This record gives sequence, C-alpha cells and structure tokens, in this order.
Amino acid sequence: MRKKERERLKDFQRGEDGRYVYAGDHVRLAGGIDRRRLLVTLWGACGVALLATVVAGVANPAGLSGCPYVVMPFMCQLVALVSVVWALGRLTVALRGSAEGRVRAYVRDETVGALPLRGAIAAACALVAAVGELVLLATGGVAVAPAEVALLSCEVVAVSALVVLRAAARAAEWEGA
Repeated sequence: MRKKERERLKDFQRGEDGRYVYAGDHVRLAGGIDRRRLLVTLWGACGVALLATVVAGVANPAGLSGCPYVVMPFMCQLVALVSVVWALGRLTVALRGSAEGRVRAYVRDETVGALPLRGAIAAACALVAAVGELVLLATGGVAVAPAEVALLSCEVVAVSALVVLRAAARAAEWEGA
C-alpha cells in the first residue's frame, strides 16, 4: 500500500455497533456553486473531449495506421481521458450520495483536486498527436485527406474541452463542513 492510502486509515474508527465509520474531515462546495451545475459542466466538457477523441480515431487517418509519433500520444490521450472519467464518476457518486453535499476531504482531493492535472495530461497528449500528424503531413508521408483534417480538428476540439474542464475544476471552491 502507498503511504497516502495508509494515512487515510486513521480517519476510520470503530463505531458502537463494531462497524468502521469515517471520522475524518468533510468539505462542501462554497461560493454559491451548485453541485449539479458543477457536475454538468465537468461531465459536458469531458463528454465533448471524449467524443472528439473517439471521432478522431474512427475517422481512421493515416497517422493512426502505424505512425508511432501519432499513435502513442493518441493512446496516452485515451488513457488519460479514462482517468478523467473515473475521477468524475467517483465525484458524482460522492456528491449524489450525500444529502447535504458533503464529501470526504480525501475524495475531493483525489477527484476534483486531480482533474486539472489529468486534463492537462490528456490535452498535452492530444497536442502531441496533432503535431505528429502535422509532421507526417509535412514530410510527405501521406496526402492531406478528410480523415487527416478530421483528426486535427477533433484534437483541437478535445483540447478546448479539456481546458474548460480544467478551469471548472480549478474554479470550484470548497469549505470545511
């Protein structure tokens, strides 16, 4: 187990019935931010980025057919987007499972706290894949076709959506509850 995971265990104590209960810090959204609005913004941006990435892959550009400097960043982008979806799913379950909108502090840190970095990694991978595709086009490895244009435009859309996701996650203010 990692040290961070073990540190969390001290926040769980045995209750009167013998079951473990969480006795650590809780947080809730501050500054008049509605949890529903935050989730809609985050999921909307994530959905647009994921859809753009899938459309780019389905377009089947030549760069994704064996060019390593396009394929590898594109695959890393997909993995980073799965990580973003995982964090958003965990945050959604935590926020919807609480009547008062309270979330355990470590859950907030591991979800909303991690989203800016995860989104930045996905955006960086998308940019690297797009640059790789441009290099492939510039070196004459392949002719410009609609699939190449689709990849480039979808990567621009994905990066834009990930910038919105990052900004929304960073703008969310939390207070102790």
